[in-house]
Amino acid sequence: MHKINNKSWFLVTIFTIIFTVSSFQSFAQKKKKKSEDSQQFELNDKMLKMLNFRSVGPAAYSGRISDLAVNPNNTSEYYVGVAAGGLWKTINHGTTFEPIFDDQPVFSIGCLAMDPNNSNVLWVGTGENNSQRNLGYGDGVYKTTDGGKSFTNMGLKTSSQIGKIMIDPRNSNVVYVASQGQAWGPGGERGLYKTIDGGKTWKRVLEIGEYTGVSDMEMDPRNPDILYATSHQRERRVYSKINGGPESAIYKSVDAGDSWTKLKKGLPKGDIGRIGLALSPANPDIIYAVVELPENKSGFYRSSDLGESWEKRSDKGTSSPQYYNEVYADPINPNLVILMDTRNALSEDGGATWENIEGNNKHVDNHVIWINPNDTNHYLVGSDGGLYESYDRAKTWQFKNNLPITQYYHARTDNDYPFYNIYGGAQDNGSWFGPSKTNRENLVNSDWTYTIGGDGYLSIPDPSNPDIHYCESQYCGIRRYDRTTGNSISIKPQPTIDEEYNWNWNTPYFISSFNPKTLYIGGNYVLKSTDMGGTWNKISKDLTRGIDQNTLLMMGKIWSPEAVAKNLSTSKFGNIFALSESPLKQGMLYAGTDDGLIWITENDGENWVKYDKFTGVPDMTFVNYVLPSQHNENTVYACFDGRKNSSDFTPYLIKSTDKGKTWTSIASNLPSGTVYCIQEDHENPNLLFIGTEWGVWTSINGGEKWVQIKEGIPTIQVKDLTIQKRENDLVVATFGRGFYVLENYAPLRKLSSEIEKKEAHIFEIKDALLYFPSSNLNYQGDVHFRTPNPDPAVKFEYFIKNGYETLKEKREKIAEESENITYPSEEELLAEKMEPKTTLLFTIYDANGNIMRKLNSSLKKGYGSINWDLSYLSERGAKVPPGTYKVAIDKNIGSEFTRLLEPQSFNVKSIPNALGTPNYEANFNFIKEVTNLYANVTASRGKIDDMSSRLKSMTKILENMPVEANVLTNKIDALQKEIDAVSKVIIGGFGAKNTVSSRVRNTIYATYSAQVDITGAQKEQYKIASEAFKNVAVDLNNLFETKLPSLEKEFVEAGGVLFNNPPERRRNSEE
Repeated sequence: MHKINNKSWFLVTIFTIIFTVSSFQSFAQKKKKKSEDSQQFELNDKMLKMLNFRSVGPAAYSGRISDLAVNPNNTSEYYVGVAAGGLWKTINHGTTFEPIFDDQPVFSIGCLAMDPNNSNVLWVGTGENNSQRNLGYGDGVYKTTDGGKSFTNMGLKTSSQIGKIMIDPRNSNVVYVASQGQAWGPGGERGLYKTIDGGKTWKRVLEIGEYTGVSDMEMDPRNPDILYATSHQRERRVYSKINGGPESAIYKSVDAGDSWTKLKKGLPKGDIGRIGLALSPANPDIIYAVVELPENKSGFYRSSDLGESWEKRSDKGTSSPQYYNEVYADPINPNLVILMDTRNALSEDGGATWENIEGNNKHVDNHVIWINPNDTNHYLVGSDGGLYESYDRAKTWQFKNNLPITQYYHARTDNDYPFYNIYGGAQDNGSWFGPSKTNRENLVNSDWTYTIGGDGYLSIPDPSNPDIHYCESQYCGIRRYDRTTGNSISIKPQPTIDEEYNWNWNTPYFISSFNPKTLYIGGNYVLKSTDMGGTWNKISKDLTRGIDQNTLLMMGKIWSPEAVAKNLSTSKFGNIFALSESPLKQGMLYAGTDDGLIWITENDGENWVKYDKFTGVPDMTFVNYVLPSQHNENTVYACFDGRKNSSDFTPYLIKSTDKGKTWTSIASNLPSGTVYCIQEDHENPNLLFIGTEWGVWTSINGGEKWVQIKEGIPTIQVKDLTIQKRENDLVVATFGRGFYVLENYAPLRKLSSEIEKKEAHIFEIKDALLYFPSSNLNYQGDVHFRTPNPDPAVKFEYFIKNGYETLKEKREKIAEESENITYPSEEELLAEKMEPKTTLLFTIYDANGNIMRKLNSSLKKGYGSINWDLSYLSERGAKVPPGTYKVAIDKNIGSEFTRLLEPQSFNVKSIPNALGTPNYEANFNFIKEVTNLYANVTASRGKIDDMSSRLKSMTKILENMPVEANVLTNKIDALQKEIDAVSKVIIGGFGAKNTVSSRVRNTIYATYSAQVDITGAQKEQYKIASEAFKNVAVDLNNLFETKLPSLEKEFVEAGGVLFNNPPERRRNSEE
């Protein structure tokens, strides 16, 4: 054992102490850093309150209507269920509609049922009741008991698609729900459900199979215990669709659903598809059925004995039963039946023969009809193009052009100035472009231009030529459109050898950002054109897995070629759906396929690298979107749609920082639901936007946390986003509510903890445009769609660190948090009433420091915004000239003002004018002068009216005074004549042809709403008015301040009482 001397022991002790202290400091610093990191600045929905979406429509074509519910006691009131756009209500026969379901968590409506005993009760089945490729889904059944003011979810949340709802007329608590179930896979609440307690509890009374739900049902009005229901076996995947099977059938119950019998006699056997039913209200013994059969066949059947036996009436069916196969029986004529189809068909002999009743001026693709029981020539019809009405049994139609429910797949913008255009294609409603706003009061349908028909998809403007843009219809129906002529030509690539291109229904293409004549397009190959689509060359091999879709399982097995609707209305499997080019490297392309591959080439297609594994994403998941970063060549984002593969609603959103070699999920806190698209801000790479099943979300930290932007936009599916860089606008293509614009989202770039340390902060102020909105065509009634354009204004977005809570707000806050409310005392209520006013004051200065306007807002903590309409001093003031301005913020508490923020600069700019740039400064100063004169004229009018009133009062009082009749009367009359003489010059009357007042008004308003120089006539009129006023102003003041008070004094001395004068005036006249 070694001995340690004292010196060594001392040194060891010292080193130990130093190491311990150092370690403790290091640990403390790490702990502090970890604490700071855990409390890092995060975006929240309160910060987004300063941003607001704006609907721009249009409603020129509308969108898919799924169902109607008309009040039988008041047919002017009805509800419109929209397949992908919520629920709308009219109380004036469709003159106007109001959306009443926008704040619910889902947007897709399948069916409606109005309580026959109470028209204020409406049941809503969510989830579109079809099997098509862009199918919206819901979360069960909703109910309103107050005519749509509020809704309650009544359950069946995993039903996904509701086919029909029926209510027992004897007992409104007994309700049946036909649940189709999810189309993209098995399971969930599917079958026929019944409640006997108004929706509190549900029982499945008809269950068939995991892929089989109930799509339609009928109830015998004579005995509601007799029910008919059609089961529907189906599944849709990205690679195929089977719309029927052996489990599809018609069932009947005679005991209110307790037991069921499968109806067979006279009906087809084997695999059956979708079946539509209609029971004749005129003779409920008669039931009609349209039956989808294999090999694209159908049959129309009728039973005349309550379903016990059936007779085939014809081979009539619908062109695509997945969309249609809904039958409606006339309420009066038992032999008249109408079949929903691409073009509606009507039979008057029970389905044996048919006639087309579509008409020429109506959109095709019909889903619902209401036949007025009191006038069976009166129809309401819901189609893919919206809502139509006929009063002559479909000979002529009226279109309801005020429902902005168009389903847009894409959005792009151009750089038109001052207002850019939005381009997009719509489901079954063609391709369009129109302005983001105009210099009129409203955006209207006529502002939009229809370019090509069919299902519309990508429309992309040529960045080098504003008169050229590209648009497309389904399966690569791409065309080049010339705005000057309104003509377009097909530029669809054609094979040059014996091969086939696999195009997706929604074919991707783009214009290269490096050369506007270069286009790329994706099928199963990538093709390139360098002459604006004139010729095309393949630059890739087949980039798909090359899987035969017929070898993949559907409903757990392989189906024969004769299977019902096998692969119909399905893009041929194995195609490119996402295609893009890096904005940083020419020829660096990404392609994403429907079978779950992402490819990259860095040399314009000479070599391609395949990636088929993505962290957290199941194999073969549909690639929805690929976005190369505009900030880092190595960074790329991708969105996947798992729903189309296996009812997987996980939000797949991933990012790569090594050109696709490795991926990381950035979905973080996103809720269940597909992510369709992503955009990256062009200045801040951490600022991202995504379009999802339920709306628009944003992140300011690269996807670590997402917050939904909710203001101004309903719950809706968002298929595409684009950023208009000049304006910093986010443009949204919704699939069911048209286009929306989020104007100037730039403040999101600057959000940080540093801002919240300040007492106040104003975000960078966007330049404002000065113009004078003109009116639209007026007096067109209320039926036409219009949405307000934003007024010319400067928007101030700001942050306030400390707000002010009034006594009333404090009391209300305590009341909200307390179960027992204490009524305030009279003293407390008086204190609230007398509490000094508190405001936030925005003072606007011109470049010389002159005050232009003061705006007040509530002194609230947090983020907010306020607009200045560019008016001088008041809302009715002259518009300020273009130039540089500043705004400062003060807080006002009890008339004590404290400056929170020193003046911040911003600009006001004018828009182009056909006559050149006017002298705005001179115009403004001139109008200020005229306005000052007008203010003096207004004050003079007040003096004149006041003096005449006082003289009239004295005359009246003299009549009841014990004085001679001629006392003061002559003097009163003489003074009135002097007043009238002045009034004639200033106000008019007494034979005056022109007055100071009229000349001033004309001078102000001649160019009040226009961007032109002041006219010579204005200057002349102002000069005349100014001189005339100057000539009589002295006389007016002498009358008001000297002559009338002197006469009133005489009046008082004679014994009169000036009852109509305020005390101050009486004292003056009595001195």
